Amino acid sequence: MTGKSSRFGVSAVVAAASGRWPEIFRSLSIEIPANGAHGACPACGGKDRFRCDKHDDKGRWFCNQCGSHDGLDLVARVNRCSLVDAAKQVESVIGTVAGNVADRQQSAHGTPAATVQKPDDAPPNLAALEKINRMLSAAAKSPGESAYLQTKGLTGYRLPLLADGSLILAMVTLSGEVTGAQTIKPDGTKRLLSGSRKRGAFICTCAAPPNSPEVVIIAEGYATALTASLFDSNAFTVAALDAQNLLPVCKAFREAYPHAKIIIAADNDAGADGAENTGVLWAEKSARSANAWVTLPPTDDKADWDDYRQRAGITAATAAFHAGLYQPETTSTQTRTAPRTDALKPYIDYRSDGLFWIEPKLDRESGEITDKEGWLCDPLAVIGVGDSGEEQYLLIEWTPEGHREPHTEILPKREVGEREGWARLRRKGLAVTNNTALRTILANHLQRAGKREYWRIALSTGWQNGAYLMPDGSVIGEPETPVKFSGRSAAAGAYRVRGTVESWRNSVGALVNGNACMMLGVACSLAAPLLHIAEMDSFGVHLFGDSGRGKSTIAYIANSVWGHPTELLLSWFATEYGLTNEAVAHNDGLLSLDEIGQSTRAKSVASAAYALFNGTGKIQGAKDGGNRETLSWRVLALSTGEKDLETYLSAAGETTHAGQLVRLLNVPILAVERTHGHPDTRSHADALQTATKAHYGALGREWVSYLSTCKPLAVETVLRTVEAWQSRIPTQASDQVRRVASRFALLEAALIMATHLTGWTQEQCQQAIQRCFNDWLFLFGLENREDSAIVRQAIAFLSAYGMSRYAPVKYDPRDLPIRDLAGYRQGRKEAPDSDEIDMRYYTFPHVFEEEIAKGYNRLKAAQTLFESGMLEKPDSPKARGYVKKSPRINGKQHTVYVLMLPDDDDTEGA
Repeated sequence: MTGKSSRFGVSAVVAAASGRWPEIFRSLSIEIPANGAHGACPACGGKDRFRCDKHDDKGRWFCNQCGSHDGLDLVARVNRCSLVDAAKQVESVIGTVAGNVADRQQSAHGTPAATVQKPDDAPPNLAALEKINRMLSAAAKSPGESAYLQTKGLTGYRLPLLADGSLILAMVTLSGEVTGAQTIKPDGTKRLLSGSRKRGAFICTCAAPPNSPEVVIIAEGYATALTASLFDSNAFTVAALDAQNLLPVCKAFREAYPHAKIIIAADNDAGADGAENTGVLWAEKSARSANAWVTLPPTDDKADWDDYRQRAGITAATAAFHAGLYQPETTSTQTRTAPRTDALKPYIDYRSDGLFWIEPKLDRESGEITDKEGWLCDPLAVIGVGDSGEEQYLLIEWTPEGHREPHTEILPKREVGEREGWARLRRKGLAVTNNTALRTILANHLQRAGKREYWRIALSTGWQNGAYLMPDGSVIGEPETPVKFSGRSAAAGAYRVRGTVESWRNSVGALVNGNACMMLGVACSLAAPLLHIAEMDSFGVHLFGDSGRGKSTIAYIANSVWGHPTELLLSWFATEYGLTNEAVAHNDGLLSLDEIGQSTRAKSVASAAYALFNGTGKIQGAKDGGNRETLSWRVLALSTGEKDLETYLSAAGETTHAGQLVRLLNVPILAVERTHGHPDTRSHADALQTATKAHYGALGREWVSYLSTCKPLAVETVLRTVEAWQSRIPTQASDQVRRVASRFALLEAALIMATHLTGWTQEQCQQAIQRCFNDWLFLFGLENREDSAIVRQAIAFLSAYGMSRYAPVKYDPRDLPIRDLAGYRQGRKEAPDSDEIDMRYYTFPHVFEEEIAKGYNRLKAAQTLFESGMLEKPDSPKARGYVKKSPRINGKQHTVYVLMLPDDDDTEGA
């Protein structure tokens, strides 16, 4: 060659291909009948009308409809391209060099030509591949965004670029071998680099194929493959470069992954005047060879899936992609030229303005087909199916009118097509047709359409499947399987983020430091996710004090860990069922309840306190028999009020039980000790409220992310802290006190583990929690609270009725009638020379059980009174129980409980 530029020589390629056409056809995936036999025409699809002259070196072929032409013409017809483009394809498989006319002419005029081999068998052009690899390596060092992809709306992909801005994409096989590269210029011009071997090779949209993908998507072009990867993020998606290469690529994937679902994202090469659809023909041919699926853009003109995404939007395109999946007929007697085998078959069309039911109608006189359209609903997509262990669900996604972000509704399958199901979807913003017949069509479609990806449906928030579900439905961490929360908190919208962990630490954290009750509020927030990790039960902290003591400020501080400080604050003014639902929605989280006095019924507060910290819901029957799945939860509640729980319930005439007081811990609010430069506590509180409204939500998310990476360390820290606390508790302390001490230890452990987030020291955290515990202990006492209550109740009864309702042993009812006789009394001197009278109260069993031990188990009450020295047991070691015979009274002995008042010192201690 001289310095003149050469142009592509079609005649030279034809000459070089002489005598090689059977192998060239096989290399280009053009199937022809062997040995000159009759068969289907690869160009027009006609049956038994095509044969190839096996003795002609030019690839001469004959078709009853297409006529007779040479091999190059057949390549052009099959690929719907020009003769020049066809020649370039032929050149790529016979090893000639583009533009080197002299070499090709030499080969044509007598130089023996090597037998054409399939790319899998042909030795690679090592020099060309080495050059390609050097170009790929150099381009990979300076990746950037492709102007070609940006014009299509595909942004955020940093890919290897050449100096002129062209994309350069490696072509690989499943074995990982690089067989060449494709370049795509900014204007969309595509070219295979010289020496590239295309057959069976593809371009990946991700780094490497997984070990065993469940879904494989194969598209023709790279932009189409990128778009298809958006339709199913879990699929392994590749580009086969053109329609003819779909077949070998599809076969290779089926051989490598026999159990995978292979989907061909076909191009819709619809043409005018009934011309055959090349994209569909090759897609279906490839699908039949590998038991694969095909999906075609629902357009009337030529378009690929990337074109359709740009027209209809990602939501509608995703839905159409999955709704259009089908498997072609496996017999050779039918050729499919459209996505539907019957042009008159009704179908659902996904458009940018909604889903439409299309019924084609044939005009028998004119022969024209017209479509009758019926609007079904707003654009939507079925993105998966779910299972809660009790019920099956559909996950439906759409963007409600006036919103920017899509909404995902978890719809029970039992509600699909039912009145409550439509009401639920409409309530969440989906517009649905009022036509009953069309709604039935839509319901049937939803149950079979879209992606069938499996989701775990969680009935509660918190730690689920290895990740943490927030009450607003967001997920922190990587779950083992995709997970969605099916419920919703009344404060779900408040779980937002403003500011950063550092801004919270420098503002809220700095103002809180050194103030024990405020630090206790933060400890409650941080300890909530630790309940599950440490396997501890639910409990709460009730901060009480007069108005103006900073109760609301402390609640705002605690709430700012997770979201908006005021919007997260819920109220005690709720039903027991409502609080149970909130507990489920705040599982493994903080439940913030403001002002216990707002509840109009003290009894409802008492029952709610038990239900809230019991951790399980009521057993409820199911409509179809059996019982519904019982809800369970772990929560840490932070409550506020002007009165402590015991005083609040007593004022309303309700009995306070020890179980309530060890579940909801009464802690008096301490005065603010450090105002951090503010002149008084009021201005300090104002500064805190301002800070919490400017910095919230980030700390909790960072805390959960940290816990998810160090759960063993968290367990070890909690156990070590609990052990340290138990060693400091006095030996005479009751089990109730020790149980509460473990809960304060959990609060301390949370603060210690989070010092890198709050900026507080370990010593400051320990001092704050210890001081709050001391205040709780001062109110509760070291003894068993339930035992003390039983003793106090018995003393109160005997002190009130010991003389009025107990008759002397020597007693005549006629002389001294007594109403509601409780028993008999008998005094005796403690010693012969003492003036002290030891009084015995012989109490009838029904009075003991119904009045003295009211609210308690009679055996528990009797045992407690015996241990406190207020009850005598029977003298006989064989006697069982706590009753004995009284002295003879009017000739008769009664079965009684023998009670006595304790000494004054003992009374004071009780």
